[in-house]
Amino acid sequence: MQTGELTAGKDGSPRIKVKSSRWTAKYRNGEGVVFEVSTGCSDRDAANSVLNDLVRRSEQVKSKILTADQAAIAEHQSTLLSDHIATYVDHLKARNVHADRIKTMETRMKQSAEGCGFRWLSDMNVDRFEKWLGELREEPEEQDADKMPKPVSASVYNGFVESWVAFGFWCVGKRMAGKRSHMNGDKRMLTNPFEGMRRLDPKQDRRRTARALTEKELTDLLDAARRRPLRDAMTVRTGKNKGKQLAKVADRRRLELKQLGHERAMIYKTLVLTGLRVNELRTLACQDLSFGDVPFVKLRHSNEKSRKGSTVALRSDLAAELREWIQGREPSARVFNVPAGMLRIMDRDLKLAGIEKESDGSVVHIHALRHSFGTHLSKAGVAPRVAQAAMRHSDISLTMNTYTDARLLDTAEAVEALPELKIPTDNTDLNCSSVSPADAPADAPTPGQRGHFESIPDQLGECEDDALNKEKPRETQGFTGFDAVGATRFELATSTSRTFLACENEFGQRIISRLRVKSYGSTELWPLGGVSCGHLPVHLNVIFRLISSVGTGYE
Repeated sequence: MQTGELTAGKDGSPRIKVKSSRWTAKYRNGEGVVFEVSTGCSDRDAANSVLNDLVRRSEQVKSKILTADQAAIAEHQSTLLSDHIATYVDHLKARNVHADRIKTMETRMKQSAEGCGFRWLSDMNVDRFEKWLGELREEPEEQDADKMPKPVSASVYNGFVESWVAFGFWCVGKRMAGKRSHMNGDKRMLTNPFEGMRRLDPKQDRRRTARALTEKELTDLLDAARRRPLRDAMTVRTGKNKGKQLAKVADRRRLELKQLGHERAMIYKTLVLTGLRVNELRTLACQDLSFGDVPFVKLRHSNEKSRKGSTVALRSDLAAELREWIQGREPSARVFNVPAGMLRIMDRDLKLAGIEKESDGSVVHIHALRHSFGTHLSKAGVAPRVAQAAMRHSDISLTMNTYTDARLLDTAEAVEALPELKIPTDNTDLNCSSVSPADAPADAPTPGQRGHFESIPDQLGECEDDALNKEKPRETQGFTGFDAVGATRFELATSTSRTFLACENEFGQRIISRLRVKSYGSTELWPLGGVSCGHLPVHLNVIFRLISSVGTGYE
């Protein structure tokens, strides 16, 4: 047990004063502030040399030889890099950066600092850092494949680079104020040694591509999550009945396990139908749910990844289930108890549901439920901009490319939605105007039946054609399908008159379905195969010629 004078440390915690093995220098800097710093020297003469350097630097600041920033940078060189990293972490926490992101950055920086031998700020070197990263990317030898860790992916490589680049900018005094930045922070270095470091393309080296689940797989997963807690409790682990569900479970415990299974199924369902991230769902409170005319979830800025705060719409059926689920709870209570080992729990649920975790280089994990949300939005035909808003992405390419699994999209149905493009054949190159099948009469003849002809040879002579062309125009009214048509000639007056003339002159190439003589002054000609002819008043001898050409089988 140590005894001594009690004092307070830098963080305010109680400390005991003991004699140090290294000397401490006490001096007044160029601005007149008294500082006490460790010289790191156990020899008194060496410690005096360090003290003299500190005093000389203070005098240079007073005489304007050095600026205050330059003096501060020189003073920071004697501080261990680990202390600078700890100060940087405190800065990130003060900026309200997500705790998981801070932890990841701190872990990567400490790991790389140890691997590169960075102990002081002056030790930071981009060449040494890139060499160390290159070793992480190297493929191990076949004999050492089982012992050596797998090469890091491009995204992990970029994560190391981005951590040190951000730390380097912080050391040169760069501070962020929203989307703007300034250089008024405390300066520890003159330049950022990691500025401009190259990044790798993560699209070319994706290791754990998330796979979206199909609708059937999602249904099977919900069912497995609901049944598994009670099923595992009833499963015998040892003995001759190993693997069988014969274990006895008390009624109270049975109800608790059923409730647990229902909660896990609700967790999966909520993640899939809202696109929430796991940590966002974990921090969701009952008071964050709104069940008005348009039910929604309100994400507080402190719980959302982007720290902006958002609202997420709820399906009506999910809203009804959530309303029943939180009934009777305190407003501040958590909606779900999302355990820390949710990934391990999901792996067991996937196994029970018969869903492969890895297939074709893609993986099903807890974040893949968010990918399933984005994929099923696209599959349902939701507009990309709406899907982007539902996913709460700042970049639409992230929604369409990363969070949309193209393997689940029905490309066959999409192709069927394209317009039908018909190639005309020789027998459709007619002078007659075409009509749709809906325009044909209900009693129009069909090819192949008795009395019907698909083509009829022309039996008219040239003299008769000349007689037809010499007919005088006739005043007609009341054409079927037209409004107030006046004088018509078998010339270029109307398409109807030109049609009938073509049918008369080229009768052997026309397809006529039905011809009725209603009176001596008009005929009714119904089309077949794209030939369109209306009620046309013609000369009586023309009608008789047409009847004789058609033959039997018509009225």
